[in-house]
Amino acid sequence: GLCISQSVKIPREPRVGEFDKIIHRLSENPNARVVIIFANEDDIRRLLQAAKRANQTGHFIWVGSDSWGSKISPILNQEEMAEGAVTILPKRQSIKGFDRYFISRTLENNRRNIWFAEFWENNFQCKLSRHAVKKGSGIKKCTSESAKNRKEAPWPMWSTQSMTKYTAGLYHE
Repeated sequence: GLCISQSVKIPREPRVGEFDKIIHRLSENPNARVVIIFANEDDIRRLLQAAKRANQTGHFIWVGSDSWGSKISPILNQEEMAEGAVTILPKRQSIKGFDRYFISRTLENNRRNIWFAEFWENNFQCKLSRHAVKKGSGIKKCTSESAKNRKEAPWPMWSTQSMTKYTAGLYHE
């Protein structure tokens, strides 16, 4: 079976020494060696640097998300820390029926989906709530006009579940 030893969150704005603390926590259970990373490339780089400072070269098996899989910057000048890492770069493809459906969604016809409002605000740099719009902030209130120029739906073609299943497969070789 697969056992998740712990879940560690990287703060949005990590303080000095934060990554050293994370490596220390990950090292508390010497049998837990696989680390799945959902982080941006800067945080990945800093986490690998902290592991190097803690003399953990070769201890962890890193499984990285797509923010690591296609970039060299997280491992530049610390390649030995990432040796043996598995990174995931999902195949991106359109599913015509889904694309047509998703792109047809608007503020008026998609109130059921609880994540749609967040998607709309993030992708069109607007706010749905009139109260969230502050004068002079440059952020507008969301309207159906916000999405006039959208051509494709920007979503990942995979999920946390697929990473968990892939990692479980590493244990069953």
